[in-house]
Amino acid sequence: MSTTAQLPPYSHELDWPEGLEPYRIIDHTGTQGEPYAHYAWMRENAPVLRVQHDDGDVWMVARHDDVRWALRKPKIFRSQVNDVQELAFLTLIDAPDHSRLRKVVAAAFTPKAIGLVEDRVREVASAKLDEMIARGEGEVLEHYARPLTMATISSILDVPIDDLQQVAFLSEQMFIFFARVARSAPGTADDERYTREFFEYLHGNLLRLYEAESESVGGSIARSWLDDGLISEKEAVELCGFVFVSGFETTMRLIGGGFRELSYNPSLLARLRETPGDAERFVEELVRMRGPVHRAVRRTSEDVEVRGVTIPAGAIVRLLIASANRDESIWPHADRFDIDRDAEGHFGFGHGIHSCLGAPLARLETRVTAELLGQKVAAVSFDHERDLVFLKGNSMTTGPESLRVDLVPVVGR
Repeated sequence: MSTTAQLPPYSHELDWPEGLEPYRIIDHTGTQGEPYAHYAWMRENAPVLRVQHDDGDVWMVARHDDVRWALRKPKIFRSQVNDVQELAFLTLIDAPDHSRLRKVVAAAFTPKAIGLVEDRVREVASAKLDEMIARGEGEVLEHYARPLTMATISSILDVPIDDLQQVAFLSEQMFIFFARVARSAPGTADDERYTREFFEYLHGNLLRLYEAESESVGGSIARSWLDDGLISEKEAVELCGFVFVSGFETTMRLIGGGFRELSYNPSLLARLRETPGDAERFVEELVRMRGPVHRAVRRTSEDVEVRGVTIPAGAIVRLLIASANRDESIWPHADRFDIDRDAEGHFGFGHGIHSCLGAPLARLETRVTAELLGQKVAAVSFDHERDLVFLKGNSMTTGPESLRVDLVPVVGR
């Protein structure tokens, strides 16, 4: 690092306001389940924050303009943070390999291609929501969001799911393994074993799709490996796993945030019922305000100055996209959900070359959910203390781990 650089104090050395603990890398207690108050204080007082960690300092960048600038500098802020690339996941890879792997699956996630699955999404979403309405309540992720998003991505990839709970468990263990090896997050004792089991299942499925000449995304991945040689066997399996888990993990938590927002702002249900086209505006504001991906992790390739602070070469940096999405200098009253707001410029689906490949699919599933809730539900409610449990630890996503809601149907349905 530069010999003249003056390092700022650590997070725990700063004078945080009363009731707000210093921001930590690992959130074992769950007090940072939704760290928006931390972000607001950072933007004002420590827009480049240094946090002490066992594996070395981690730097937080909190303001919108700085996050945007860094996301547009992939050669300085590199996505591959480890010297050895453990997994062929697009979020972990820099060019040229990133471009090569992304090209294999990109055509399946264009708005036109995603439009072809809308009827299937609406069919599953309507059935799952009707089941919850009939009971008068339900756990949003278990009973609605996970079955919907997993059914959609399994259809796109042509990955059969005979046991939803088992596949959900294995894929989530893969997500935990990915976070541990790539982002220094806490893992579980058997996350690697379960990940290998999931990869074996996907490997067999890719061979099946190749033999069947499947036109699915899974079939395309198989041919890119077995016919074209564009990707290796390892890359084919891991890319399939990445697309699968990316297709449901973040979207189901975004959908959970949508149920929450309709409880906090009951008038939105009537508006969605009267003006279904506003569901698109609802989705964009929801992604800005409650996007489940809170950070993009990078490693600096050289010393770089941000807000007068020199971040040294080789440093781990968290670009706090969820903080940037609530920057008051860009969106006044940014902590307030405003369906009429112009949310353009948010980073809920990333930015630049690493923008989210599955954004059109996430938008579709969340929009259909908003439309159906407007049509079928008069009120959504839950007890914040009893019914809402946030993810803990250092998950790659933030938001509800579970959310139980009560639903009142529209009269006359």
